[in-house]
Amino acid sequence: MASFLMVLPVALVMGLGVLFRRIRLLDDETVLRLNSILYWAALPAFIFRSILGVGREILSNSSLFWALHLSFLLVPAVALVLGRLFTTDRKRLAVSVLTSIRSNNVFMGVPAVMIAMGQPGVEAVSLYLAVGLLGYHFFSVTWAQVVLSGRTNIRSLFDTLEQLLKNPLILACLMGVTGALMGFDKLPYWLDAAVKMVGNTGSGIALIALGASIRFENLGEAIKSTWKDCLFKLFISPALILGILLAWSIDPLLRNAVVLVSAMPAAVNSFVLAHNMGMDFDHAGKIVTLSTALSVFSLPVWVWLLGI
Repeated sequence: MASFLMVLPVALVMGLGVLFRRIRLLDDETVLRLNSILYWAALPAFIFRSILGVGREILSNSSLFWALHLSFLLVPAVALVLGRLFTTDRKRLAVSVLTSIRSNNVFMGVPAVMIAMGQPGVEAVSLYLAVGLLGYHFFSVTWAQVVLSGRTNIRSLFDTLEQLLKNPLILACLMGVTGALMGFDKLPYWLDAAVKMVGNTGSGIALIALGASIRFENLGEAIKSTWKDCLFKLFISPALILGILLAWSIDPLLRNAVVLVSAMPAAVNSFVLAHNMGMDFDHAGKIVTLSTALSVFSLPVWVWLLGI
């Protein structure tokens, strides 16, 4: 019950989004605009300021770097092996691999960690983003491309890097890491206050927009076709990551924050990526919808297992 109560605020704010959609205060176009504001302003501001505050501690976490990137390599491989037991459709397999490690770690992960672990947890997530965000995007997209085409080449790798460098979240991460390594761990007061205000708008709006985007009328069909992917995303993937972090003897607080973020539902932008890359984007949308709905029940389990 205590674990459930920690996650309940997240569910309530998401429920507000569901209510706003039902009473037509929010529609598809409004949600799209909210997501654009989050994507281009609020979330980059939060990521940049959080990573900048980590400072040179980024350099002292080589174990975290290697543990995270090992998980980015191994978890999609396990998802591919298990996925082939149920389908040979490359477009659907590519989606299974893509969503295996792509968690909703900013839109939903940051608010959940803040509630469950407080400011120390948020600082741990900031370190995770600083060390692993670029590799997280690169390896998930590359793995999916390999499965989709059956091969990879230098051109596709450069194309992936080019797309990543246009992503505002990646740019915010790179700017934050650069500033932290150069010793600029704090902005001038007037600029820091502005960036903080923009960044602080993100969590609540993100959860409201996420709730408004869930289609409960499609859950029945989604359960039939995506339950295996959701089971992997919500339980098997974070369990594998937990095992890797334990093997590398990562600090318990940092380990718990990373695992809790990894246990979040599939990232909303997985649908966009699947569509743009020629995968089964309808399947991706169902995974996002169902995993988000089920996470209200799975996250308390992880909070309890981790002893948070």
